[in-house]
Amino acid sequence: MDFVSEAARHRHQAEELRAKSELMADEATRAQYLRMAEAYDAMADQEERITRLPKSEG
Repeated sequence: MDFVSEAARHRHQAEELRAKSELMADEATRAQYLRMAEAYDAMADQEERITRLPKSEG
């Protein structure tokens, strides 16, 4: 799996969700979009951490 590409994809998705949240009139819906954006950012963070793990030598 290409974790760098996945992280970038998830960051992009988070940005789109944040942008969509600004269009929502309903505060609960806006908050839900922002929570989803945070979840995508968390996935990207995890994928970026994986790319920094030392490679096993074998």
